[in-house]
Order: sequence, then structure tokens, then C-alpha cells
Amino acid sequence: MDNKYKLIVDSFGKEKFKFNESLKDYTALQVGGPAKLFFIAFTERELVKAVRMCRDLKLPFFIFGTGSKIMMSDMGFEGLVIKNRTKNIQTVSVKGKVTKFGIGVEEALVEVEAGVSVSRFCEYLSNQGLSTGDMEGIPGSIGGNLFLNRFLQRLVKSIKVLDLDSEITQIGSDDLNFKRHIIISAVLKVKAGT
Repeated sequence: MDNKYKLIVDSFGKEKFKFNESLKDYTALQVGGPAKLFFIAFTERELVKAVRMCRDLKLPFFIFGTGSKIMMSDMGFEGLVIKNRTKNIQTVSVKGKVTKFGIGVEEALVEVEAGVSVSRFCEYLSNQGLSTGDMEGIPGSIGGNLFLNRFLQRLVKSIKVLDLDSEITQIGSDDLNFKRHIIISAVLKVKAGT
């Protein structure tokens, strides 16, 4: 194994990696050759650390979420493939009115990590009495969809990204750029359910 790959593997632990892992089992289209090194990031910390190490070591890397919107080459990938499985969702603030009938929620700010599937996010919103809007049935993860889906972009209050300098910053959806940013999480403004 190349010394650069060994540094990454040793940093996380060998049990967290798969070598020459076929990518077809991780994509909706069931195509894709082997990744030289494959890693599943379950936390923001793991995701950021893996990307920073790849950049420092000048190793090619590729990140994806659910695999619903990508097609991997049957030739595989000569680098580290990171599957983003970050999963945290939390309501960070609630706006509403207090009346003699109780507390009425009008909207909430919900922070969701990029690896969360849109379907799981909708389930969370429903359980909290919040509107899922036009999100029902959208395949994929929050991170990938924020680059592509105008509806989700309109809900954005802020997006936490890892920039090209490997710094974590907050941006708006208008500043989001596929070539410059890796989405870590987003805060979305969600209306109350009806």
C-alpha cells in the first residue's frame, strides 16, 4: 500500500476502510468499478478529517451521499471514495405565537447534515409537525440536492461548507459552488405543517 494511503488508514483505523471495493453496490444504477480505498464517514468530524488529509497528501478523492444521482465508471477510482453517511438533524430555533389556546409554531430553523437522505429529513419534519413542502419523493441526500434542487435552495438560511482551503465557513445558497465547496450541513427554514 502506498505510504500516503497508509497514513490515512492508520489515522482512522484499518477496520474503517475497504480496499478495491466495488462501487456498484453503493449507487442506484448499480454500476461502478473498484475504489482503491473506500471509507464511510458517519460524523462531520470524520468527513472533514478525511478531506483535509486527502488534500494535504494530494490524494484524489470523491464524495457522494446516497448514490442516487451519480454514475461511476466501470474503470473504478484511483483514490479515496468517501460515502457521506452523516446523520444528525436538529431543530435549532422555533418561531411562533403564544395565545390563550397554547403555543402555535409558525416556522422552525432545522439544521441537517449533508449525508441525511431527503426521505429521512421529511420523516423528521413530519414527526415534528413541520411541513415537508415539495420535498416528498425527492431521491438522494440533502448535500447533493442542495447543489441541484431550487426548492431546497429557497429554504436555506445558511450552509456550512468546507472550502478549497479546508476551512469551515458559512455561506448562502447563492454562493454555493460545486467546484469550491463540500457541504457539511445546512440550516433550513421550514414552515409549520397544516
